[in-house]
Amino acid sequence: MKKLIIFDLDGTITVESQFYREVYSETLNKLVENERGAEGLKVLNRCRKDYDGKGELALLALNISFKMWAQMLIDAPLDLLRCNDEIVNCVRKVDAKKALYTGSPMKMISRMLNQIGLSENDFDVIVGWDEPEVFPLKWSCSPLIFEKISSGFKIDFGEIWSVGDTWNTDLEPAKKIGIRTAMVGKNNGSPDVFYPTLVDFLKSFD
Repeated sequence: MKKLIIFDLDGTITVESQFYREVYSETLNKLVENERGAEGLKVLNRCRKDYDGKGELALLALNISFKMWAQMLIDAPLDLLRCNDEIVNCVRKVDAKKALYTGSPMKMISRMLNQIGLSENDFDVIVGWDEPEVFPLKWSCSPLIFEKISSGFKIDFGEIWSVGDTWNTDLEPAKKIGIRTAMVGKNNGSPDVFYPTLVDFLKSFD
């Protein structure tokens, strides 16, 4: 029977904390401070505290264009990302259709995948932020996006897995429509299963 895995990218496939700290967090800090000053940074830190580290949600509260941050990310160096052969091999070998659903810009996704040893060709569909979207679809936490991704494969929801590290964006919307859910690297929310790493999940996948 055909199966589908909907992968998150940031914190699930790519997990280098130094990269996210120096590229994502520092560019976000710089943008918010430039646009909204010290008060903006307070909102940013509060969002990080209240939303499981997702400080980027402060852009909504502060009415700062996501496009401005996206351009900073697209131009950022990727030296801190390393190829992980075990992740690459497990992603490629798992017997399932593969979708990638992330809030990162499409122009950055391709660069990141290549940097870690994967490519766009390793996934049947990729959904990320692109113009003219105001903010990433993933930030909507909508089950409709998971339904749309799944509809292209004609696979029963019970044979679909969403795997990620953030409950409210990666897993909860999928679970609401009957997609099975696996949280990796963290232990919160109410997913169907928890795994320490993506590799552990993929090695157990049947």
